[in-house]
Amino acid sequence: MTTSSTPQNSPTPFERRRLQQREETQRAILDATELLLVEAGYEGFSMRRLAARCGYTAPSIYHHFGDKQSLLDAVVEERFQLILERLRRVRRRRDPADTVRAMIGEFVTFGLENPDHYKLLDLPRPEGSPPPPSSERVRELIQEALSELDRAGRLLSADVQEAEQFIWTMTTGLLRLQIAHAGGDWSPTLIDFTLDASLRGLVKPAGRAS
Repeated sequence: MTTSSTPQNSPTPFERRRLQQREETQRAILDATELLLVEAGYEGFSMRRLAARCGYTAPSIYHHFGDKQSLLDAVVEERFQLILERLRRVRRRRDPADTVRAMIGEFVTFGLENPDHYKLLDLPRPEGSPPPPSSERVRELIQEALSELDRAGRLLSADVQEAEQFIWTMTTGLLRLQIAHAGGDWSPTLIDFTLDASLRGLVKPAGRAS
């Protein structure tokens, strides 16, 4: 009986090449989509402009991603996955306030290290478009620590929602200014000072919950 040298269900060399080509094509389309979104926003984005940018025809792009919204969602979801992975690696502290501080610091660091990625995450979503699943999970991670502080009576804000909105407002302002004026004479301690001052105005110290 003749046996094949290729294990059963293992892809053939031809199939591996096709898979690699597919992955390379999708990567090129996703990267071009991100650049175009950062430059033009959702309103200025079109499949025609994308095809001219990435070198693939519109039918080819639709073949890989289905439709325009699915493509846009794939790009944003991929970038939110990156920050989600970083936040999940943040070590949980005994004091949940320290956990919140560490997570926010990691988010800000990510934005400054990857300004184009952050610009994409910061773009207003098209009306009626649900947020990417990973962005919701990022919010949930912060909410979990804030809820723990709320249950302990340590939040100075009216509720968890207000505290969360305060954090994202502060974080967004800090990142937008530093990215827009990357060559500015920013203090090297500004980020730490801003985050620490914000937490002092948001959370009561441990042992002073009453």
